[in-house]
Amino acid sequence: MSAPIIHPVPLREFCHARAHVAGSALVIVLALRDPQDWRLVREGASLARVRAWLGALRAANVRRLELPGLAALHFVFEAAAGAGRGHDLSADPAGRAFAQRLLDMPVPVAPN
Repeated sequence: MSAPIIHPVPLREFCHARAHVAGSALVIVLALRDPQDWRLVREGASLARVRAWLGALRAANVRRLELPGLAALHFVFEAAAGAGRGHDLSADPAGRAFAQRLLDMPVPVAPN
């Protein structure tokens, strides 16, 4: 018996994203379109994977807060406002480009 084939699917197929800046922290919220995808998104958007995917932010610390009742994940990138040329939040004061970039991140999905 062979293992199931896993397909990479971008988070945007499962979520909407919003971002805002609070002081020097960037907050990105992933809100699921369908709460039934909670487990898939929760596992696919792990703290380690999101931190690696948005590594250009060079945040001092990254936290993930789970809000299963709202079917949402909050990522807080502390001290991310000065991420360097081309990644500085001064060019994108609301961090919207980073929210869109996170939606591009593929998550592994097994076929039904």
